[in-house]
Amino acid sequence: MLALKKEKSTEVQGETTPKNVVVATVAPVEQKADKTEVLKANFEKFKEEPPKTAEDRIQSVKHFEALSTRFSILKDKSNDLKMFEAGNDKIGAKIIFKNTAGFEFEIQNSSVLEILKNAAKNELQILLKEAENEILTFDI
Repeated sequence: MLALKKEKSTEVQGETTPKNVVVATVAPVEQKADKTEVLKANFEKFKEEPPKTAEDRIQSVKHFEALSTRFSILKDKSNDLKMFEAGNDKIGAKIIFKNTAGFEFEIQNSSVLEILKNAAKNELQILLKEAENEILTFDI
């Protein structure tokens, strides 16, 4: 807030100011309005949602089933990779890449297999953790 006041002639350190000098002072602006807006925004975050319709709840269940299927598939793939590790004799192991056109690529080098296995293991762990978090935080 800006306050204006007239001051009379004064002498400060040997200098005299004229009689009708307007001195402006700035008072701190209250930020109550800003605080109320922040509080309102925080309340909106935790505001209850309107009741869901039967159709909304059915769609939520279908969404949850899709998430659970994804989690199950990833868990099975993780177990398959663990079984591959357990049964790997480091001599006769190989990985084969196939595409839908019928092309194949085969790798038998143990150091390359180890790199590919570790990359697959790390990626599966990330995907599995994401799927698990989605299931745990899902609200029907």
